[in-house]
Order: sequence, then structure tokens, then C-alpha cells
Amino acid sequence: MQKDSERMLNKIVSKFDTAEELVVSSAYGDGGTTLLFPRLIRAAMNQWDNGDSTVSRYAIWANTVRDHISAAIHLIENGETKDGCRLLIAAHNSLSAFSEIQKRLDPSEK
Repeated sequence: MQKDSERMLNKIVSKFDTAEELVVSSAYGDGGTTLLFPRLIRAAMNQWDNGDSTVSRYAIWANTVRDHISAAIHLIENGETKDGCRLLIAAHNSLSAFSEIQKRLDPSEK
């Protein structure tokens, strides 16, 4: 069973393990470039309350982070550096907030 799980995870990760091109997941809908922090809050609240939607909510938030980064790359490539950097900073800060949330929710940290 462990080997099957590891094989499946390796197959998924290998699909995305590149720095040469943007690879978009088909899991869940596009996140877009709005609602970044509200989606993180909803996922964290669901996690906090041991809700059933934690994984899907974090996945949708992750797609929103991804879409911020993707849009930023396109903006920067088109010379719109300031707007692109704003999206990258928001994505960065959202990931940092996620790490802080996980530290606070980690049972070993309590």
C-alpha cells in the first residue's frame, strides 16, 4: 500500500517538477487573482474546526496562489512590472501566512 501511494505521488509530482514552463493542474477550478486571503481564511477555519472541506479549500487557495504567480509572470513579460510584483508579493505573503497558520495549528507546537 505504501509503495502504491509513493508511486502515485511521484507520478503527480514529476508532471509538475519543471522550471521551464508553467504546468497547470486540472484539479479543482481556477483560483483567479481575487479572494486570495479570504480563501486561505476559509480553509484554515475549516482545518481549525476539523471540517470535511479542509483539503478542497486549501487546494482552491493553492490554485489562487498559482494564478497570482502565473498572472504576475505574464504581466512582467508584458512590461507591467509594478502590477506583476504586486501579485507576486501577495502570493508570497499568503504562503507566509499559511506557514504561520500551520505552526499555530500544529499539535506539537501547543
